[in-house]
Amino acid sequence: MTPALELVVGFASRGRLGELHCGMTLQGVEQLVGPFHDRMKDSKPRRWRPRLHFWEDLELLICHGSVLDIGVPLWRERVALPAALSGWQGPQPALLHMLDVLNALNQVGAEWEPAPGIVLGDEALGIRTHPHDVRLVFAPDDSSDTPRLHKIHKSDCRVDLENHSPRQGGNTP
Repeated sequence: MTPALELVVGFASRGRLGELHCGMTLQGVEQLVGPFHDRMKDSKPRRWRPRLHFWEDLELLICHGSVLDIGVPLWRERVALPAALSGWQGPQPALLHMLDVLNALNQVGAEWEPAPGIVLGDEALGIRTHPHDVRLVFAPDDSSDTPRLHKIHKSDCRVDLENHSPRQGGNTP
């Protein structure tokens, strides 16, 4: 298994990225992986407004000082993540075919189901893992009709965006 595929399978089957999990404080994240890269200068930052924070290719949506969403875009040829989360010493190849990802999830016994409601358009495919509700989005790219993993993410919002209703209990780390 490639390092990127190992990372995806671990995240999808455990619902966390190494020690990083939804609900963690921004201060805790910075202690784990260091300061974030401020790509979006905000002249009047507001603690209660969700805002993306970046560590290399890692994307965290932070609101009220807590992690609401963890995302890793994988549509590029290479992905770079903090070594504290990935164990990598540099960027890794990231173009992962859908069948390779699904086979790897099946090999570790990770439960998943199709989730068409998480994608837009007919060409994109979405799946959701159980019980951690990690979402994977696949789509064909310019070089191939074979769907590739474009992004993996996990949200911990208290509203089910597909059904517009409160979740029961929320996600646990």
